[in-house]
Amino acid sequence: MRPRLATCLLPLPLALVASCGSAPTNDGPALPGLEQLQADVQRGNNPIVSSTGNTQIDQRAERNLDGRPAFSDRSEEAAEIGRLIVDCDRHLRAWTESMAQVRDPKNQELVQYTTQSMGVLVAKNRGLLESQAVSGAARNRGIACAALGFSGDNRVTPLLLNGVSNGEPDVIAKALLGLGVLADPFTSMAPIHAAVIDPNATSEIHSNAAFAIFQIAIKTGVDSDGTMVSALLSLINSPDPSVRAQSTLSLGLIHANIALPQLTDMLAGDMAPDVRTAAAYGLGQIGSTASTQPLVNALRDPSGLTAGAARAALVRIHGRDLGPDPDSWRPLMTQ
Repeated sequence: MRPRLATCLLPLPLALVASCGSAPTNDGPALPGLEQLQADVQRGNNPIVSSTGNTQIDQRAERNLDGRPAFSDRSEEAAEIGRLIVDCDRHLRAWTESMAQVRDPKNQELVQYTTQSMGVLVAKNRGLLESQAVSGAARNRGIACAALGFSGDNRVTPLLLNGVSNGEPDVIAKALLGLGVLADPFTSMAPIHAAVIDPNATSEIHSNAAFAIFQIAIKTGVDSDGTMVSALLSLINSPDPSVRAQSTLSLGLIHANIALPQLTDMLAGDMAPDVRTAAAYGLGQIGSTASTQPLVNALRDPSGLTAGAARAALVRIHGRDLGPDPDSWRPLMTQ
């Protein structure tokens, strides 16, 4: 899908079923806004990322006790905030562009670079960003929430959840993006669920909610109270195939037995090959022998990736590989 700043879904994470096929390579995008950061790093004027990935912060600026820069007057502060928000916005756009590309080695390097660059910017300006996430103008709150997701510090999770409960669609969407980047396994699902089922939710909210839940599901592998499943069952009805695919993968990751009927229907009838592939993967993760017949049927799917994912799911469920021919698996359907 084409990236939007408020929307930062990864392409269908086919690395999860990488044994079933491979994707074509693709040159990485340009990185608008990062050239200056690179130049500053080379001159030693900005914080840099060390070879271990740790941030080294330039502490020469005078700061208050809360870590925020000290300003001589309000106009100076307003100008600094404006520059910071524009810089974060530019970095976020570069990151979304790199994330939207096919995952080849060059792209992975770009993703790592843009992620680290954003993390450095946030580390240097965290006090201001936290303040803007709480009390800034709506545009500032959204961008600050998205940026704080790159802090890697789960102490910002309450700020992002507050953004999700904000009521303004753009702030909600960007706060969800921040939660997805942060991927705190202890994130409360209730605000995300409320944002998903809100009848006024935008497509950006649904896209970023699917991204956030998927990233958290990777970390947790469980749904402690059913809230995550409830949100995902709503998202799999999205008209956007990327949202359906990512939500389907999440249902598999959290072993949502309750979703077996929906995943089975999606495997058999969804028009998007990526969604059918995700459904096959999800059924394999859930691991019910009741999925044997629909998975065997999917071995004839016109998408080779979907057929491969179905075979991998059958191997996972039955502990043996009987090959790509559906007839070789049919005896298992009578057991």
